Amino acid sequence: MEAFIRDWYWDPASHEFARQMGQFLFEFLDDVDAEGLSERTIHKHTNNCWLIGKFTCDYGYRETFSPGIFRGEPGYLGEFKRKVSDSPAALRSYQATWRKLARYVRRLENG
Repeated sequence: MEAFIRDWYWDPASHEFARQMGQFLFEFLDDVDAEGLSERTIHKHTNNCWLIGKFTCDYGYRETFSPGIFRGEPGYLGEFKRKVSDSPAALRSYQATWRKLARYVRRLENG
């Protein structure tokens, strides 16, 4: 996991936040993997989760991690367009991962 989150933090407090979020995103990706999706689709979700984590750490301004931060609509779309791609297909892929993550959070919350 440390390799996955190494660009997400800059001090001990942000490292702990990144570690907790990374652990949660890995649990989500395990759930995605269990769906039997193609390797290509899982790879896209993994890459998008890295971006979601990076943007959340860089622009989320949170001190404590809670899975509920992913409950709403996809976030950091402007950052995605500026820093990753303004391609409609790439943006749809990122949004699809975020929405899948939001459904996962709601499912966990509802038992």
